[in-house]
Amino acid sequence: MEMTVLIEPINGRFKASTSQPVMMESEGASREEAIARLQELASTRLASGEILQVSVTRSDSEHPWMKFAGIWKDHPEFNQFVRNIKEQRECDDETKSES
Repeated sequence: MEMTVLIEPINGRFKASTSQPVMMESEGASREEAIARLQELASTRLASGEILQVSVTRSDSEHPWMKFAGIWKDHPEFNQFVRNIKEQRECDDETKSES
């Protein structure tokens, strides 16, 4: 497994850290020592654990915008509204091409 590691100089030492898939940090007198310690820590933690992906959903409520779905369906001015949007976009396109 490959992990992205951030190396930071801190007060004459070096800190190596990861955030994904597991947050870990180590320090050392050199970059190499900090990285080696992080690799040891990762090997130990990952050997005793397991990485998997799970799906998390909210089943207690529907999507918050669902209550608005279709509210303009039978509005008498909806088609004109859509035409106005189309015309405005065409004007915007013409203005951009003139610039």
